[in-house]
Amino acid sequence: MAGDEMMRAGRLLACTAAFVSLLCAGAQARGYETHTVRQGDSLARIAVRYLPLTDAYTSNELLREIMEINRLDSMTLRVGQELGIPVVRKKPLKASGLKTPKSFRSMGLYVNQGNAGTREIFTLADRLRKGGGNTVVFDAKEIHGSLAYRSRVPGAFTPVASYPCGIEEISKLIDGLHRKNIHTVARVCVFRDILMAKTMKEWRYSDEWVNPASRKVQDYNLAIIRELVGLGVDEIQLDYFRYPADGKKTTGIPGKSRSDVLADYLARIHALTSSRHVLLSLDMFGIVIWQREEDIGVLGQDARKIARHLDVISPMLYPSHFSKNFSGVKNPADEPYFFVSRGIRRVRAIVGDRVVIRPWLQCFPMKVSRYGPAYIKAQADAARDSGAVGWLLWSPGNSYGEAFAAMEAIKKEPARRRESDFQVRKAGVSPRAGTHQGANLPRHAQGKP
Repeated sequence: MAGDEMMRAGRLLACTAAFVSLLCAGAQARGYETHTVRQGDSLARIAVRYLPLTDAYTSNELLREIMEINRLDSMTLRVGQELGIPVVRKKPLKASGLKTPKSFRSMGLYVNQGNAGTREIFTLADRLRKGGGNTVVFDAKEIHGSLAYRSRVPGAFTPVASYPCGIEEISKLIDGLHRKNIHTVARVCVFRDILMAKTMKEWRYSDEWVNPASRKVQDYNLAIIRELVGLGVDEIQLDYFRYPADGKKTTGIPGKSRSDVLADYLARIHALTSSRHVLLSLDMFGIVIWQREEDIGVLGQDARKIARHLDVISPMLYPSHFSKNFSGVKNPADEPYFFVSRGIRRVRAIVGDRVVIRPWLQCFPMKVSRYGPAYIKAQADAARDSGAVGWLLWSPGNSYGEAFAAMEAIKKEPARRRESDFQVRKAGVSPRAGTHQGANLPRHAQGKP
């Protein structure tokens, strides 16, 4: 009997030891690290310090987690207090690019800086994947000039060493999208840069624009692009890569046109991105697609010159941006298929197969009589039927409910529908040379988020 009791006691001790070992292993797996509070510490500062080593996406998220783990009911700390921090890695995360071929059929959407700085970007990515999409474009540098992420580049070129940024951990953004098999595109607004136009007088072209012909301006933006490539993005998308619509054609460089300046700089950028197997795309101002010499001379975007230095061109063919009676259509905003199709065909006629055409589609109701999923689907159908390789959805406020519904409808479509299935108004009429999109319209119809 005594022997049986000893055996049971031995088993109990063994189970207890195993349980304790399991608890310890769990704690190690969670990776809790002890932080001893020092003078000047606050929960917010501690969260910022440890954020790169945790799975939290924002410092506020980590702050809440620290409070929960340590059962804190206030933000007050005392010197010497010990806090458990949920670290999961010894070094900050480093993402790597997917090296996507330019021929892949991209179906994506734009995410503004506000949403890119929260987990909303991953929620949108999940909805996109559910609908069959595969690409997210996020703001790395918007027209206001401040970068969306922490970078030492501005401080190396200008007095702007610190600035507010929406994305606290850009490596986590890129890695998180890659884990969802999302092609990740960094959008860089190049020459419309309000901050640097105000800060750097020698760079200034106008109140909101820096000088495209300035070597220092070019080197600054190239450094940003180089940094983004090193951070692991799959594609650099250039926006506002043009001169302002100011009616002028001068560059300040004898013998060089505005299109020469842009083409030469684009060659430098492409040499960098192609050497790192990162795609380079450019948002093309809608007016340029019609290739009027006057417009090319002012804006500098000559599709024939720049195509050789690009992988992708994304024409901005929002129907609402066309003026009334353009090409004989009373309200162009109500003819999404016609204007997207016509624009893509014009671009393809200019650049041929040297570069992929991937248009931006309008996902906002400006000037539209009946806006909904069918409106967006008509644009996607036009892109497909006209030879585009995918498309991108633009909504400044990231309101994509109608777009996701359109994507579900596309998925359910049993067979490929042809252009002949659609009633395309005035399909045989070419746009008149004297009528064009308003040169002074903002880049996107509903302004910036």
